[in-house]
Amino acid sequence: MNRRAGQIALAVAGVLIVALVLWLPRRPASSEEVLAEAMDTTSADYKLERAVEQVTSGQDPMQGIMAIRALAEGDPPHLDALVWLGIFSIQSGQTDKARERFSQVLTLEPGHLDATWQLALLDMEEGAYDRAVVGFEACMAADSSYRNGLFFTARCYEGMGKTEAALIRYREYLPFAPDTVVSNRVLSFIERLESGKAGTTEP
Repeated sequence: MNRRAGQIALAVAGVLIVALVLWLPRRPASSEEVLAEAMDTTSADYKLERAVEQVTSGQDPMQGIMAIRALAEGDPPHLDALVWLGIFSIQSGQTDKARERFSQVLTLEPGHLDATWQLALLDMEEGAYDRAVVGFEACMAADSSYRNGLFFTARCYEGMGKTEAALIRYREYLPFAPDTVVSNRVLSFIERLESGKAGTTEP
């Protein structure tokens, strides 16, 4: 695969990424957890959820960010609040600040899955595919609900020109595709790679 073809492939794949993340929640809460949280309106987790909703819904984004920052700067810091600050930093184009937030979480709690996942996504988008693969692999090894990592590692391997590794991961992802639209799209990636595989040299 030449560089131009790789860039086009990654651009197409990027359209699918948002759908994958939205359609396959990594940690679906049980009904008991949802009920318990709904009843405890004084908990930090409940306050964080409401603040995130303020930001994402556009109700009062600045007040929401301030509430998240207050939780993140607490003693001890609320780690999920730090992760959300990192996510919102990415959305506002402050990738260095986002990386700082995720790294802060991992310093406080090595192996924190959400921070590891977000950092891997950031690495992937910035072209640091080797680091991204390590992060995705760590999340999948620790928690099977991070199955989207199969798709993302395939994308990374494709970006690195490792066609065989990308094909393996795309195929592994297929049983977890949320619907036929996504599975057909992944199949088209597989067919494209297979058709050009003969001319691709693995590093």
